[in-house]
Amino acid sequence: MKKSALLLSLLILTLACIVPGTAIETPASEAAPANTNSLGTPIPSFKIITNPTLTHTEMLDSLNGWAQADDMILRTEDGGESWLNVTPPDILSDPAYAKSFFLDETIGWFLLEDIDKPNAGEIYRTIDGGGTWLWRAIPFGRADFGFLDSENGYALSSMGAAAGSMGVSVWTTVNGGGDFNRVFFHEPGFEYTMPFGGIKNGISFRDPLNGWVGGTIPMDGVIWLYRSVDGGLSWAEQKVDLPAGYENYQTSTFAPRFFDGDLVTLPVQLFGENSGLVFYQSQNAGETWTSTLPLEVRGRYAIASANEIVVWDGSDTIYTTSDGGETWSFHASDWQPLDLLRELDFVSVNEGWALTEYDLYRTQDGGKTWEKLGE
Repeated sequence: MKKSALLLSLLILTLACIVPGTAIETPASEAAPANTNSLGTPIPSFKIITNPTLTHTEMLDSLNGWAQADDMILRTEDGGESWLNVTPPDILSDPAYAKSFFLDETIGWFLLEDIDKPNAGEIYRTIDGGGTWLWRAIPFGRADFGFLDSENGYALSSMGAAAGSMGVSVWTTVNGGGDFNRVFFHEPGFEYTMPFGGIKNGISFRDPLNGWVGGTIPMDGVIWLYRSVDGGLSWAEQKVDLPAGYENYQTSTFAPRFFDGDLVTLPVQLFGENSGLVFYQSQNAGETWTSTLPLEVRGRYAIASANEIVVWDGSDTIYTTSDGGETWSFHASDWQPLDLLRELDFVSVNEGWALTEYDLYRTQDGGKTWEKLGE
């Protein structure tokens, strides 16, 4: 008893000698990093990669974005001038062409297909900008996927395509990709609410119940678009009329893009005498669709907002709209890519990036002038 009292007295005396607010020095090798993210987690130091050969970019704003390259997942904080290598240390295969989805500058996912098992894969998730990653084995590997928030997501996985048809499975998750639940799939010998016919191009959900799948079918005058109102369990065709003058064209429909205020953009390619693009608009969260002015240019497009869209085929003319496609303007570009134009990525009608086979370029005037990054 006396010994316990003595120890308690020594502890009180020791604590009394520490002045409130006084820093306690820690050896540099043990000191925590000074910077922390929004979660209060220390931000690790990442290796800076200059001028990597990128395969995919996704910019979030003027400064922040993500990218993929051979054997690397990357993040930028300076508009693409330089890149931070945030690749998981235990990655199982090359993520260069993996499907990915980045919610913001801290939260993102990418999906690796198991080349030896077509119905298996691994999904990686970070919530701290790539400082740490968690991965889970999942029962599909080749899929288009997305997330509504940090927890609720969906995926459309291919079960094989042939002769204009494609079987798919639809999956949902409520724990950030930790588990996926199959809510729809094509099984031979059964009738389905989403037809086996048609090549499926992508999936997106407005909320946990309402989702859309776009696709293409070799048939004149048809826009292939199916909608679910029960979380992907069942699907129904959503009728969309072709623009006047294009009623007999063939089409390819992509997944809708959702924006604040119930605004939605639906990209549709047109194939016929004067092939091009049309961007349907909805002001009631996808309940009905209205055609805008078709643009008779085929190329890469970037949807920066519900109103701002950029289209470019790599020639000396670039096309922009600030009213969702109701009207288009065009202007000359001082640069044309000599190699493959992989992607366009714009955060506004003026500020964007063009990714070619070997380099990344940036514009701040809607594509009139471009600068090569990383030099």
